[in-house]
Amino acid sequence: MKKISDFGFRVILIFALQIPLFAKCPVSDGATLVVRAPIGNLQVDTSGRDAIEVQVNSNLIQVQETCGKENIEITSNTLDASQIKGTIDWKIVTPKAVNLDLVTLAGSINVGDSDGNVTLRTSGGAVTAGQIKGRAAIITQGGFIKSGNIGGDAELRSQGGSLEVGDIGGNAEFKTTAGAIRAGNITGSATATAGRTIVILKASDVKATTNAGDISIGDAVRINVTTAGGNITSRRVRGPFQGHTESGDIRVDSASASVEASTGFGHIVVKLMPENMDGDLHVDLQSGVGDVTIYLPQRMKATIDATVERPAFQAPHIVSDFPMNSAVPNRPQGLVPPNRFYAPSRSQTLLNGGGNRVLLHTSLGKIEIRKQ
Repeated sequence: MKKISDFGFRVILIFALQIPLFAKCPVSDGATLVVRAPIGNLQVDTSGRDAIEVQVNSNLIQVQETCGKENIEITSNTLDASQIKGTIDWKIVTPKAVNLDLVTLAGSINVGDSDGNVTLRTSGGAVTAGQIKGRAAIITQGGFIKSGNIGGDAELRSQGGSLEVGDIGGNAEFKTTAGAIRAGNITGSATATAGRTIVILKASDVKATTNAGDISIGDAVRINVTTAGGNITSRRVRGPFQGHTESGDIRVDSASASVEASTGFGHIVVKLMPENMDGDLHVDLQSGVGDVTIYLPQRMKATIDATVERPAFQAPHIVSDFPMNSAVPNRPQGLVPPNRFYAPSRSQTLLNGGGNRVLLHTSLGKIEIRKQ
């Protein structure tokens, strides 16, 4: 091993030997560990005390460690593919208070608990992390991501794997092309794009899109979600709700503001429970094939308009706990003359003198309007 000291920092070169390669560098709290590995799995133990230790299990690797006051940089030579036999593992020991900026071009990353900010990137492997007190950016091109709680803002991205994270103390951005997303309580807003199911327990504003899967938002201030095929559920939304699914049910157990929901094939159930009766409480529920059910407070001021375009043979098609007046539905142009197979139903009423518009529509199903 050869050590070079100059201008207050050290550069340590570790050349190919017949033993695992090893380097050690002193470090202080708040410094940043930067690792750029062309290949190999990164195993990071954050139980270290006052130094960073690096060990590589291959004698083909030439490691260079630059020890600075604010940054500790670890790099190595790039291997030819024909030279690689077996698995290359980087074992790194560091204190928890060090910020982490780790990149491997081919391998997985495993990190323990960290008190700093964390950036983890790999082109071809899974990433796991413990509890992170600072911000976190975790990105992989071909594996899953699993992390404990994150204290600050979080960005999790994977091309081919699922994302799982605990609570997040800031804003969150999730994106996976082919996987699912599951997150705990998010203090800030959340943006999620997935290929499968999305589950978020709690957040401020939520905007989520999935190609094929359910979306479940436990508690949020605002919700705007879309799925190409799956159910949409929310336990509580304290602001505007917008939800659309091509095929699936939509259920909102407690809505405090306006609700706009549509499904091509599925049922819709919404319970309107506003804290402020003077706010925007308009409702627009549309189902192509399926039942529509709305629960309204008795003292709410609303103008209700319910239409069943092609009711099923059984009657009644519109059921209401409030008095309703029958109306002649608008018949689309170009339809065949009226017959027994096409008997649209429409009912209207002014609840407490009228107010927020409540529009309910289904082409094949029934509509229920219930007292809350």
